[in-house]
Amino acid sequence: MKNMTPIRDLTAAARAGMSGNWGKSIGVMLVYLVLSVGMSKVPFTFGLLQLVFAAPLVVGLHVYFLATVRRQDNPLSQLFEGFNRFGTSWCAYMLVCLIIFAWMLPFGILITLLTIVLHLGPATIFTGTAWALPAILILIMFGFLILLQMRYYLVLYIVADDPSVRARQAIRRSVELMKDNYWPLGLLWTRFIGWQLLAILTLGIGFIWLIPYMSAATAAFYDDLSRNK
Repeated sequence: MKNMTPIRDLTAAARAGMSGNWGKSIGVMLVYLVLSVGMSKVPFTFGLLQLVFAAPLVVGLHVYFLATVRRQDNPLSQLFEGFNRFGTSWCAYMLVCLIIFAWMLPFGILITLLTIVLHLGPATIFTGTAWALPAILILIMFGFLILLQMRYYLVLYIVADDPSVRARQAIRRSVELMKDNYWPLGLLWTRFIGWQLLAILTLGIGFIWLIPYMSAATAAFYDDLSRNK
């Protein structure tokens, strides 16, 4: 079922939930960012800490913002709630990564082979436009990648919202919820482009308020979809 709730209503719901919670939400987001960046900077780990702990942290962040937009109790400790669902969080995240990789692999192979052929024998193909073919394929690949990311975008929200859900169930539910709702999610994302440009003009300071607001709006989008479906 297509989401018929206007985007302005979702952002209004996000602002209503954030009312009285701006300071706490900024604090939660800063702790999340510090932990995420810190994990990537630990020497000799080669990104393994992020691979292991990123998904539970994201789930905890979603738990907090879902509680915020639903106007429920939202203590700072909810940021670590995802570690109580560590196995499901990690498995769901890895399954999504593997699914997306499997879809992208044929594009990568085709682009690589075409580039090799053009490099070794450009004269065998229409020389004027030959190198446009890999570029077109890359654009198609990125467009398809965005659609795939949207298809599975709600997986960790579902894990955050339902402690009993299993990884594969969360993936199936995300696919069901996103059916006919790619456009509304895209509209929600584009709604913040102007705010992002303004935040850049403030030398990035505006992102301190904008990122929690965007997180709350996306949580409101999921909450609206899950209730209507």
